[in-house]
Amino acid sequence: MSRNARIIGLACIVLLTTTLACGSFGSGSGSSGSSTGGDALFEDDFGDTGSGWEVGDYERGSVGYKNGAYSVISLGAGDTMWGIANRSFGDVDISVSATQVTAGPTDNNDYGIGCRMQSDGSGYYLLISGDGGYAILKGWEGGYDALVDWTATDVVRQGNATNELRAVCSGSTITLYANGRQLATAQDSTFSTGDVALTATSYENAPTEVQFDNLVVTKP
Repeated sequence: MSRNARIIGLACIVLLTTTLACGSFGSGSGSSGSSTGGDALFEDDFGDTGSGWEVGDYERGSVGYKNGAYSVISLGAGDTMWGIANRSFGDVDISVSATQVTAGPTDNNDYGIGCRMQSDGSGYYLLISGDGGYAILKGWEGGYDALVDWTATDVVRQGNATNELRAVCSGSTITLYANGRQLATAQDSTFSTGDVALTATSYENAPTEVQFDNLVVTKP
């Protein structure tokens, strides 16, 4: 798989009153990946289909409630799909279980958490991939900057598996965890507030579906 295929190239589509993006997305170790914040700002086990998350079927994929989880499907060819919580936060510590349900034969995809998301798709993307990689990207002005470029790791469970993800956006520090391990941290002060999103991209001519569950948002 070419990591270069993941980086920068975005065409935005606006449908109804929500915004989805289509395009192409482009270390460390140690501390616990469990949330250590105080009282929850927001929790969702996606059992209530009226809890406010974006729902829609689009030309390049879909987002919505499914089987007691939140499903994000990218139909392939580098088209990114994300669904937003329709809320606004500043500093956040986000934890979620992410299960890759389907993918192409080489697991050439990415999925994860967006924090401080803006209405045009700008914000921070904290991502892993089905073939065992991770990255932190900043979406802005119709493109992406790699704050932490794609890196291979054995911490990420590959293929159709569940990974416990955690994204901490605190001040200018952006940190990604998976399965209890810190993978990467970056510094950027472009966005201070915004929505929470769940996202997936397939880079093959085959769909990727990821189902997210047990989301908790606390103060860092």
